[in-house]
Amino acid sequence: MDTKDAAQKAAKINEIRSSAKTVKAVVETGAAASAAVSAATGLSVAATSGAGITSGLAAAGGVVGGGMAAGPAVLAAGPAYAGAKIINNTLFKDEGGLGEEERAARAVARKATGLGAAAGVAGAGAVTVAGGASGAAIMSTLAGIGGVVGGGAIAGTAVVALAPVAAAGALGYGVYKLFGGRRRRK
Repeated sequence: MDTKDAAQKAAKINEIRSSAKTVKAVVETGAAASAAVSAATGLSVAATSGAGITSGLAAAGGVVGGGMAAGPAVLAAGPAYAGAKIINNTLFKDEGGLGEEERAARAVARKATGLGAAAGVAGAGAVTVAGGASGAAIMSTLAGIGGVVGGGAIAGTAVVALAPVAAAGALGYGVYKLFGGRRRRK
């Protein structure tokens, strides 16, 4: 085997590794989304009735002393943390062999992803009480959000729990591109 063949085989191995990393990232992100939906529906739904949903939200919010109004934000916190961690450990991971500009862009993106997740959790709490802090107002808001995706209050709770993951990814990627991230090697 000559040098050219060896280089081609090495390039093919690197391509396969890159594809495997992408598949792993998709699987991990899917796991985070699944965890968010599970947390949102499993913890917030004692039953599928309005009373069951409100009781579940109140129990979740009670963890931080906030009651029903804080429930969706509490439910969003776990998936937001997990989603930001997955995004940072896959898309914005610091790797040897990258140029300084790329490494700097990834470092700033990791911070922005964390900020995006935190802002998303705060936004989840704020949007939930946008129509008022009463049980009826919160349920109406969640039902309205769920209606956008063809569901009701349960679907709205899941959307609110998943939104911080999307915020984390969007802010992280935007900052990554703003700081010159290009995923190029030296």
